Amino acid sequence: MTAGPSGEDGLRALVEDLGAARDAAADLAGRPPLGVRAIETAHGRRAYLCAFEGPAFLCLDARFAAEREAGRVRETASASLLWERLEALVDAEALRDLAAAIGRLLARGGDPPEVAASLEVVAARALELARWREEPARALASIPELDRVTAMQDRLVGAYRRFLRASEPLVERQDQLDPALVEALGDVERGAGPAGAGERLAEGLAAGLPESEDGADQVVRGHLTRLAGTPAR
Repeated sequence: MTAGPSGEDGLRALVEDLGAARDAAADLAGRPPLGVRAIETAHGRRAYLCAFEGPAFLCLDARFAAEREAGRVRETASASLLWERLEALVDAEALRDLAAAIGRLLARGGDPPEVAASLEVVAARALELARWREEPARALASIPELDRVTAMQDRLVGAYRRFLRASEPLVERQDQLDPALVEALGDVERGAGPAGAGERLAEGLAAGLPESEDGADQVVRGHLTRLAGTPAR
């Protein structure tokens, strides 16, 4: 299977492929892997990265055969590590906490219309991203999917910035506001950080690229089979 999962049938096929990759890796290495990740480095191009104690690694191609090219292994490992960083940056629980804080603030009522409207959009964008993160299909590290999720997160950041601009008048006269309202506004602002609403995901991913590349080199060095383009051991 080389296409990305779609619906229950796609998810079932992905689970079957992961099982087949695990079995193939165990046969090749003589021991079961600690973990297997399915990676789509480009549309229609699937690979599997298997981790063993050591640490040691084995990259399989779409046919569950050991990858022979060091460049392909490095590309696959880099994609896997980049996806791990994305998973760390997109926190579904924090996104839902932000939406809940917004819900509590809106439930109070009395906010200026422009503030309430901007908050509603922030909550909607946060929940949209949380749903994406929680989809079982996220088990597939799909580099083509990066464009979609970064665009989704950009919409959240843009909505939050519009809220900050709309709420500036409230900040300037916060000494005159109900303390409970100030606290509710503070809950939203405190929730925005862990939810990633204040920083573009693309920037966070870019900051982790050097680490991903270093990790990919370690995977190549620790590959269990001989790779073309690497020194003989």
